[in-house]
Amino acid sequence: MPPRDLYEVLGIERGASDEDIKRAYRRMAVKYHPDKNQGDSEAEDAFKEVGEAYRVLADENLRARYDRYGHQGVSSQMGGGGAGHGTADFMDLFSQVFGDFGDLFGMGGAGGRARRGNDLRYDVEISLEEAYLGKDLSVDIPKMEQCGTCNGDGIRPGTSPTTCSQCAGRGKVVFQQGFFSVQQNCPRCRGRGELITDPCIECTGEGRLQRARKVSVTIPKGISDGDVLRVNAQGDAGSQGAPPGNLLVGVRVTQHDFYERKGPDLFLQWSISMVDAALGTKARIPMLHEGEEDVVVPPGTQPGHVITLRGKGMPRLQRHGYGNLRILVMVETPTDLSPKEKELFRELSKLRGQLDEDSLDKRAERPSDRRKRGFFSDLKDLISGESKDE
Repeated sequence: MPPRDLYEVLGIERGASDEDIKRAYRRMAVKYHPDKNQGDSEAEDAFKEVGEAYRVLADENLRARYDRYGHQGVSSQMGGGGAGHGTADFMDLFSQVFGDFGDLFGMGGAGGRARRGNDLRYDVEISLEEAYLGKDLSVDIPKMEQCGTCNGDGIRPGTSPTTCSQCAGRGKVVFQQGFFSVQQNCPRCRGRGELITDPCIECTGEGRLQRARKVSVTIPKGISDGDVLRVNAQGDAGSQGAPPGNLLVGVRVTQHDFYERKGPDLFLQWSISMVDAALGTKARIPMLHEGEEDVVVPPGTQPGHVITLRGKGMPRLQRHGYGNLRILVMVETPTDLSPKEKELFRELSKLRGQLDEDSLDKRAERPSDRRKRGFFSDLKDLISGESKDE
C-alpha cells in the first residue's frame, strides 16, 4: 500500500504555514497518543504516521525535497525499507513539541528535565558611519556558566545524591484528573528524582555560576536602527547539560548631523546661492564613508530639486550593492545685500516688470511663454550681462 500524502496525514493544505503544521500535529498527536489509546495498535500506527509527517514538514529542507520529489525525496529520513522509527522516537518528538504538556498522558522518565539556558539581551549604540562600514565589537556579558568544580550537577565532588523517597527516584508524582492520569514534577526533589545532601561549595548546588565574559560581536555592513543580531550559544548555560541560550544584540544607530537614512537610501539637504542656482555650479559633497564628490548642479535649478547619485547610499544588508544618495537642493535667499547687489536686484525687477518698446513690439508673445522662463532664467541673463560689462 503506497504511503499517504504527508499533508493529508496532518489534514492541512500544501501551502500551510509552519504554525499551521505545528497546530495540526498537536491536534493529531493528542488524538492518537498511545497513552490515550492503550492497546489500540491502529492508534499507535497513526501516532507514528503523524509524527513522521511532522518530522518532514517541520523541516524546511525536507519539506522542500518532499514537495519536489514526493516520498522518494525523503525516504532516507523516514526509515524506508523497514528501518522505521519506533514509538519511543515519536514520544521524544511529542515531548519536544509539547514540553511539560507531554506529561498529560503519564509520559516522562525518571529525573527532572534539563533546561536550555536563557537568552540574554545586550544593546549597543553605533554611528551611521559604523553602520555603513560594519564593526567588530568585544563586549562584557554577565552570564550563567557551568560550574567547573561539579561539572554542572551541583554535587560536591566525591559525594553522591540520595534517592528521593517521595517519588522513589522517578522525579514524578501521579494524580488522577478526570479520565486522565496526570504526572507532575515531584515537589520535594523538583523533578530530579534525587536529593543533594552535600551540595557543591563553589555553586551552592546550583550547578552554574555567574561570570562576566568577553563576547565578540560582528556588526554587519548596512545594519539598521532597531535590528537585533543573534550570537549563538553565548547566553546562559543550560541546566543538567542542556545547551546554552543565545545572546541577542540590539543595535541602535545614532542620528547623523546632516545625513538621513530610509532603508538603503541616504538623503542630504544641500544649500546653494541664488546665483549658483541660476548659473549652475559644481558642489563638493562630503561622502558618508570617505572623501568628497563633485556634483553638478545644472543651470536654472529650482528649490526642492533632487539630484540622485546611484550606488552612493548604504550597503544593502545581506545583499549585494548599495542604495542611492538623494540630494535635496535648497536655494538660499540673501538677507545682507550690499548696495551693488541691491542695485542688481532692482534692475532684475525692472527687467521682469517693465514693458519697453521692444516688448511692445512683441506683445503678441503669450504671457505664459514668458512665465515659463522663470525667475532664475532672468537672473541668469542679468548676471551674465553684468559679467560681460565688467
